[in-house]
Amino acid sequence: MIIGMIEIDTLISKLKALYNVKETIRFNLPVYEEFHNDLQHFIYENHFEMTPEWQKISENLVYKSSQYMTRSEADEILIQLDSLKRRILSRQNEGFWSYLHPLIYKVSGDKFNQGFYADAVESAMKEVNSRIKRIYRRYRGEEKDGQDLMRKTFSPSNPLLIFEGLDTESGKNVQEGYMQIFAGAIQGIRNPKAHENTYISREDAIKRLILASLLMEKVDEAIRYTRLSED
Repeated sequence: MIIGMIEIDTLISKLKALYNVKETIRFNLPVYEEFHNDLQHFIYENHFEMTPEWQKISENLVYKSSQYMTRSEADEILIQLDSLKRRILSRQNEGFWSYLHPLIYKVSGDKFNQGFYADAVESAMKEVNSRIKRIYRRYRGEEKDGQDLMRKTFSPSNPLLIFEGLDTESGKNVQEGYMQIFAGAIQGIRNPKAHENTYISREDAIKRLILASLLMEKVDEAIRYTRLSED
């Protein structure tokens, strides 16, 4: 989907039109319902649902027939829509985020959007490491880190997190293969970024964030298969 300025400008115009409605702005007012529905479609189609702007907008929207919108609430929504417009102009609403793990977006999104690509990748890989470290510490009672942590957690001989059944050769190969991928990613991507000032391009950062997201998704799968809890 192509994100265009017409969409955000149309939303802003529709909101401004509500200022001129003579009735109290309630949920079941047709002009408000149209704006509300268009706004939600815009937010989720363009992957703004995790932004602070949407959080503020959502807090000020009318959701019940017994509620009404005040002028101050409309003003706040207008401010946040203008902020989203600036995001679009500066290409901060990167479409690829919709394919990435939410934990990766949480730690890397703002840094990437500000152009700190190496920092974004470092934060993503650190989060992968930190998540596995917390799980390992909880269930094994030991403090491990980096490659050693990955090999201990995913070892085919005594794994904490398992991807699929280890009673077959295929399952053992998957387990060992991902153990090597996790250990290699931590050694080859996280560690160099953590110990030196490194410049990487936007395109290279995207590729590394996709890898970090894959690792997070595999952790999700292993947690489900092994029936462990992170709480």
